[in-house]
Amino acid sequence: MAIKLSLADRWRKFWTSSEKQTNIMQIHSSLNNYSGPSPVITMGTFDGVHPGHKALLEKVKELAVAENTESLVITFWPHPRQVLLQDAERLRLLTTLEEKTKLISETGIDHLMILPFTAELAAYTAQSFTEEILVKKLHVKHLVTGFNHKFGKGGITFNELTELSHKHNFQLTQFRHVDVNGDHPSSTKIRQLLLEGNIGGANHLLGYPYAISGTVVGGQRLGRTIAYPTANVMLQERSKLVPPDGVYACRVKVIGKLFNGMVNIGVRPTVNHQMDHRSIEVHILDFNRDIYSEEIVVYFEKRIRDEMKFSGIEALKEQLQKDEIIIRQVLIKRK
Repeated sequence: MAIKLSLADRWRKFWTSSEKQTNIMQIHSSLNNYSGPSPVITMGTFDGVHPGHKALLEKVKELAVAENTESLVITFWPHPRQVLLQDAERLRLLTTLEEKTKLISETGIDHLMILPFTAELAAYTAQSFTEEILVKKLHVKHLVTGFNHKFGKGGITFNELTELSHKHNFQLTQFRHVDVNGDHPSSTKIRQLLLEGNIGGANHLLGYPYAISGTVVGGQRLGRTIAYPTANVMLQERSKLVPPDGVYACRVKVIGKLFNGMVNIGVRPTVNHQMDHRSIEVHILDFNRDIYSEEIVVYFEKRIRDEMKFSGIEALKEQLQKDEIIIRQVLIKRK
């Protein structure tokens, strides 16, 4: 399956669809509060909800309509690697739970079940998970798996899963990968591109601009003295992936509107003498409102340069003026 849209068309579609009301998807936090019909089910972490995930979810929806039932997605929170302590400190997520829920809702899925991932759940074998949860609890009618999806302690082969489907009388479909203009999107590959600062490559595989969200908090207010006031962003999720230090062209959603902006990520070497934390500071172009404590979303478009240390405030201001010129040109081209 190939997705062939130009970058401009894909971005236009994203900004248009992101303003639409999301599907009225029912969200369940327990196996006991699902009372719908025997559903078509798929499951996974779905970090990023990239085009590969979306194509899988579209297949689930199509099967649900064809079989006169409803679609159900099972996902897990926190991420299984965090519970299983599989290099958990290095894991960085493409989407928070709220972002993932919104993206899945926008696909038109009927039900999303967010199962708390615990050590107890991790102890289930694939067979016991299938029999005790999918069959007995949810009465699965049709299970759709990704081509490389593994679940359950010890895993399971597709042939073994096929035998279980015959034994318990549910349909089984294995969904193949999706090709996006010659590339196969994966959450791992997208994370790596972002960590390298390759925003364009990551956005290409995501199918939408990578974003971070948080709350505007107080800062040193230095930007106001050089005509570049910034909003300091406090992230909502500790494990959210933040691109490498540097300056980026971005779009900013705040107070319900979308603006152009420039964002600096780093330790602010010119003015920060403690050097003990990274900051995320956004200057919103052509904007002068006080947005302290407001929720903010920053969509990354392009990395402009590395973070730099300057001889003083005037040198910093001169560089910011140069950055602004470049960023305005970038954002005009991306419309």
